[in-house]
Amino acid sequence: MKKTIKIVLISLTFLSLLFISFYLVLRFSFQKELELYPIEVSNNTELKIGIIGDSWVAGEKLDSLLNTNLSKNGIEAKITSSGHAGAKSKLIYQNMFEDKSNEHSSKFIIESHPDYCIVIAGVNDAIGQIGGKFYTYHFSLIIKTLLRNNIKPIIVELPEFGISDYTNKLNLIKKKRYELFAMFNNDGDIDNIKAYRKDLNISLEKQDLNNKIIFIDFDQICEDFDDCKEIYRADGVHLNIKGNTLLSEAIAKELIKEIR
Repeated sequence: MKKTIKIVLISLTFLSLLFISFYLVLRFSFQKELELYPIEVSNNTELKIGIIGDSWVAGEKLDSLLNTNLSKNGIEAKITSSGHAGAKSKLIYQNMFEDKSNEHSSKFIIESHPDYCIVIAGVNDAIGQIGGKFYTYHFSLIIKTLLRNNIKPIIVELPEFGISDYTNKLNLIKKKRYELFAMFNNDGDIDNIKAYRKDLNISLEKQDLNNKIIFIDFDQICEDFDDCKEIYRADGVHLNIKGNTLLSEAIAKELIKEIR
């Protein structure tokens, strides 16, 4: 009987370790660079703008707002977007290559060959304490994929948001898990936004990508979450209509400078 119990305990321990290992590999593994697919370039002179990213993009939050801001300045554009709620930078990159039958595929945007593509990513990387290297690696892949298809990236800086408040509201298990990840990835500091921003800037400079993109400085919208909570929803993570309006105005401003 004791021998049977011992075997069961060993088996359960082994299975638990196997599950944890699989979870960690799945969560923290880096995606290999995917092979580009052919894109047919149209002779249509219409200005086209794509938007890809996470829940900040989902539901076409920015499409009409950006269109309105551009129209006010005499610029007409066709704007399409694809957002995947909860997606980290790795998944946003993978979605660029997913078959169009996948509801979160953004391949149709790339294949439409927009002149510009706005990328909003990183909020879920930051919340999940996934690590600055993971974030910058996959963000760089997104940028390079766009550039290789002759699409100019418009990069929205990792937003300032209520990361500490949000983490504190999580259930105990999830909160402790993220705190543990933060110990390994950001010296235990839950508020990793400035660290991730710094990592991305260094990475872009090393790869000579910073001069090939349009960069949206999020500090012009919100420099410190505590000073601009009125532009966020109650969760402190997503922009409300006022926040999205400010973001669309900031993007339009940079686009207008680029186009004119």
